[in-house]
Amino acid sequence: MKLFALDTSTPRVVACYVDDEKKIFVELETKAKHGIQVSQVVEKMAEVDFANLNIVGIGIGPGGLTGLRVGISFAYGLGIGNKFVQISSLKLIALNGLFYNGYIAVVRKAREGYLYSALYKPENGKLNEIVTPFIETVDVINERYREFSPKLFLGDGTEFFECDVKLNKFELSELSLPTARNLYLLTLEEIENELFVTDIEPLYLQKSIAELNFEKRKKEGS
Repeated sequence: MKLFALDTSTPRVVACYVDDEKKIFVELETKAKHGIQVSQVVEKMAEVDFANLNIVGIGIGPGGLTGLRVGISFAYGLGIGNKFVQISSLKLIALNGLFYNGYIAVVRKAREGYLYSALYKPENGKLNEIVTPFIETVDVINERYREFSPKLFLGDGTEFFECDVKLNKFELSELSLPTARNLYLLTLEEIENELFVTDIEPLYLQKSIAELNFEKRKKEGS
C-alpha cells in the first residue's frame, strides 16, 4: 500500500507518505502561503512517486478556508482512481491529548467572535467523538461543555477558556497544532474502517452573514 496524507487547515502544514519500505513525515510552519508550503512538501518527498499512490488522506477542516481549498485541490490533482479518506482537522489536533484522562475540547478561531469546536474523550487508545464539530461563540461553547469535566482545551482559541490541566505556553502551543505522525494514525484508522469517499467534502461550518446579522440584532434587542 502506498499512502499519502495531507492537512492544510492550520498554519502548520503536515503530510506523510508510507509504503512497505519507508515512512516520510513532513511538518512545515512558515509564513509562506499554503500553496507554496504544499510545493515544499513535494520537494521534501522527492523520492515519492505521486503518480502511483493507492490511498490519499486529506484534512477536511474546519479551518482556514484558503488553506483547505489548496490541500483538497492538491489531493484531487493526484489523480482519478485513487481512494480518498477524509480526516477531521479538529480530531487531528485532539489526538495530541490522547494521554489525558478526561475530555479534550478543541477550540479554533473562525470568523471574528466565533470558534470552531468539537469534544472528544480518549478510551482504549482511541478518541471517541462526544460532540461533533460546530461553530459558535465562546459563551455558547462554555455553556455547552459545562457538564463535561475535567477538560483539556487545545487549539488557538484556548485563551478564552479555563483549562483543568496546567500547561506552559510552549507545551500548549505544540499540543494545539497537528502532527504528521498523528495524521498517519488517523488515516490508518479511516482505512481500517473502510471509510473511503470519491468526493471530498470540506467541513467549513461557517455561519452565513445573514445568520450572524440576525443573531447580532437579536442580542442588541434583548
